[in-house]
Amino acid sequence: MLELTLFALSACIALVTTNLDNLAVLLGLFLVVDRRRAIAGFALAQTIMLSLSMIVAVGLNNNGIPFWIGYLGLVPLVLGLRGIWHQASGAEVEEMGAKSAVTSIVTLFLSLSIDSFAVMTPLLADSTPGFRWAALIGASIAAAGLVLLASWGAPHAQNLAPRFARMDRIAPYVMVCVGLYILINSPTDGL
Repeated sequence: MLELTLFALSACIALVTTNLDNLAVLLGLFLVVDRRRAIAGFALAQTIMLSLSMIVAVGLNNNGIPFWIGYLGLVPLVLGLRGIWHQASGAEVEEMGAKSAVTSIVTLFLSLSIDSFAVMTPLLADSTPGFRWAALIGASIAAAGLVLLASWGAPHAQNLAPRFARMDRIAPYVMVCVGLYILINSPTDGL
């Protein structure tokens, strides 16, 4: 039971750290879009991303190619190293404009959730079903917590958005750690 709880907590932390950029954008959207639309778009994008992560993870496990699942750890590892390189070189990240329709907001958040997808999919694929569900529950709790935090922060959005944007600097390091964990704790161990 303790192992499942800790694994759920690690998935929760992974989702939160890879969604700090989404949270900053969400707080920024509150300034120009109806709060309910922005929150609905964010929540729907998180649901889609987590569902797709689970579908891909289960599909990989059921295809009889579990040996290759460990190599999915290369995706968050490479993306994390790329993020660290961008931070070190001072490269600018392209900002996306916000639209008022929920579908545009969902599309915006899905495009910003590639890092979360890249972390959650290998984490789920490299886990047994019990741990997979624990991770999904932990990530869902994290997503709900981010929605609650954003709802609470809506009146203070103008002040909070830049703070969350600065905290996003830790996400590449978390992605590197998750990638290394997946590479080390998988069928690639024998290499």
